[in-house]
Amino acid sequence: MRSYASLSDHDFELLVADLLRAEYGLTFEAFARGADQGVDLRHLNDGRPPDIVQCKHMQGSSYSQLLSAVRAEANTLERFQTVASSYRLVTSQPLTAKRKSQLATELSAWISRDDHVYGLDDLELLLNRHSQVERAHVKLWLSNASQLDGAIHASTWARSRLLFEEIKSTLPRYVETGVFWDARKRLRADRVLVVTGQPGIGKTTLARMLLADAVHDGYEPIEISADIDEAHGTLHPSKPQVFYYDDFLGSTFLQDRLAKNEDKRLTAFMRQCLQSNKTLFILTTREHILTQATQWYEELHRSALPLKRLILELSDYTRLDRARIFYNHAWRSGQLSIDSRRLLARDRNYNNIIDHPNYNPRLIEYVTGLASRKLSPDDNADYVKFAVEVLDNPDLIWQRAFEQQLDDSCKDILVALASMPTSTTLEDLQQAFVLLGSAHRHSQRRGAFRDSIEVLDDTFTRSWEGGGKIFVDMANPSIRDFVAAWLSQHPEEIPSTVSGCFFFEQLDWFTSSVLDGPYSNALVSSIAEVVERSYAARNPAWRNVYFDDEPTPRFTRDSRTKEDRLIYLLRLMSEDPSLRRRLQDWFDQRILELQSEWLDFRRFESDPSKPVSLIQALKEAGRLDLRTAETARRCLQKHQPYTYKWSQLARLRALVPDAFPAHVAKKLTAQMREWAAEVLASDFEEIGSSDEIGEIGVVATSFGVFVDPDVLESARSTIYERNQAEAEDAFDEEVERESDELSAVKEDAAIEQLFSRLATEVGDGGS
Repeated sequence: MRSYASLSDHDFELLVADLLRAEYGLTFEAFARGADQGVDLRHLNDGRPPDIVQCKHMQGSSYSQLLSAVRAEANTLERFQTVASSYRLVTSQPLTAKRKSQLATELSAWISRDDHVYGLDDLELLLNRHSQVERAHVKLWLSNASQLDGAIHASTWARSRLLFEEIKSTLPRYVETGVFWDARKRLRADRVLVVTGQPGIGKTTLARMLLADAVHDGYEPIEISADIDEAHGTLHPSKPQVFYYDDFLGSTFLQDRLAKNEDKRLTAFMRQCLQSNKTLFILTTREHILTQATQWYEELHRSALPLKRLILELSDYTRLDRARIFYNHAWRSGQLSIDSRRLLARDRNYNNIIDHPNYNPRLIEYVTGLASRKLSPDDNADYVKFAVEVLDNPDLIWQRAFEQQLDDSCKDILVALASMPTSTTLEDLQQAFVLLGSAHRHSQRRGAFRDSIEVLDDTFTRSWEGGGKIFVDMANPSIRDFVAAWLSQHPEEIPSTVSGCFFFEQLDWFTSSVLDGPYSNALVSSIAEVVERSYAARNPAWRNVYFDDEPTPRFTRDSRTKEDRLIYLLRLMSEDPSLRRRLQDWFDQRILELQSEWLDFRRFESDPSKPVSLIQALKEAGRLDLRTAETARRCLQKHQPYTYKWSQLARLRALVPDAFPAHVAKKLTAQMREWAAEVLASDFEEIGSSDEIGEIGVVATSFGVFVDPDVLESARSTIYERNQAEAEDAFDEEVERESDELSAVKEDAAIEQLFSRLATEVGDGGS
């Protein structure tokens, strides 16, 4: 039996209208007349009375309550002298034959047949006959937990249960719009879709619905939390998989995302998705961050990533969409007083909210009390004024509580947490909190951290357990944005706040989100102090590492190499001469130390791009000497030969030709010739995509090695055909929705009717 609990009363009416259209070929209008005339759906007949449908979505209510509601409807129909060619009553309650007959008797002036009363079992039969209707109503089938449970392998469910619990919790408020179907069609056609837009516009919700939709179709979900390597390690081209990477460029772009050569690994994974008709890849990011990333990273630009994006904008929501989003939130809230509901309907006050230029779903969640903060009696006292003030000044969402209700300890925790690159452990957050409080000279009593976390949890922050550790993050992404804006508006707080950075990565956030150069002398001293103290310290960011035979992830501290940190510092030093003078001797010493580590292969990490990226940054900054480049070359030569290692050697040679004297170039050419011949004569088990064959040809040419184009083409075809043979034909059926476009007049009437029922019905309080 399906669950209808996530459907609002209006959602239920739309479902019934589609079922009756599929069953009888009749188009029923929703919002046919006012809520007080006993008509929910209507089919107009030329010259004859209309066909009328009354819907009673009363799951969880008793039969006696349903019977009372039907008697009230009969009185309404009689009062308005309603005439109908046919009249149907549809309810989400289960009905026995006796109860059907009793309800038909109550409406005998309009219903002549018991089978014009539809109960839950009748709806089930109709949905079984018209599966396309169920498929078109996303909330109906996604709300059925057993479907999700059955669609997800047990091990995958263990690693994704938190994500799917979040999806299911948002379903009752979700409004299915045309954007979903456009995004779904593009994802299934292109295999890769980047959902972009402004903060709070609904990117994550849309992406998660696409994810759940794919799971319903048999795809295994893989959530990427920190690095694209998580996807590379779990990709199986022979089985359906959908990868989900939320906020993949970070909330501020420069904040520890693509500093690890991830642009190339990301685009390589995208190419693998494009070659497999069993793999889908959904990403989200803010639009301005994606624009900046494609300008800064040639690999992302060349990958045509912008062409795979879907920009979610307020204009994508019709007025009716915006009204339904607001209505669903208000109907589920349980926090709007009946006076607030009536005020919304009076004089069409709801228009002040749904037509506001700052309208977005995240703010609607807040003004209906379904975000972290609950509505107060003052908010309900003049609800429309409260909601409009929030939309006029979104920062007020957090400003009032931050400035008036939180003590210094709570504020220090939020500033420290905002500056962390990702979710962090309770222990790391406490260390950052202690140092920040000391920098601010705030007194910290015993137990202050624990008590403050209890105050903030489920309002400003959220915490959960994973891998035996407690992790903490912001309860809402807009809180991090607010903290950055608040600090920018209080420049007197910034030098001491920066001095209180415990981790190197905190500095990254401040320089990208809060600070504007040139820096003051005090700020230069604070930045230099943090750099020198935390350069070699651990990273507070964590990531999930999945293994095929393990149902749950292992949590490991994310690595940010010294090369990454020095590249970041080069950018900072190039932007501020005072900081460059302050750090240049220290920086030069770190480069010398790093060269020693490169030559000690036991201490060097496995990614051969690290030295080359630093060489490129040093060259661009005018700080490169030949010895550093030669040391990087010798480091790369120690690596086992494989395609990526050769590509990095070729990249280094193009950057610094003098680092490859004739005798070295001759030796490398011979090694390349031998290695390429061996690879192209193999069975290609170690090569994942046909693109890698093309890269072998490019790299070989750069070292003066001739590779027969016919051999390359044969190898490329072999790998492509192997990947295609492992993947069955895509089995997804496209679902088409009929257009719900209304004229402006009908749209206004529909919205008015929607909010008129909000003024008279209590809703379900989020149940």
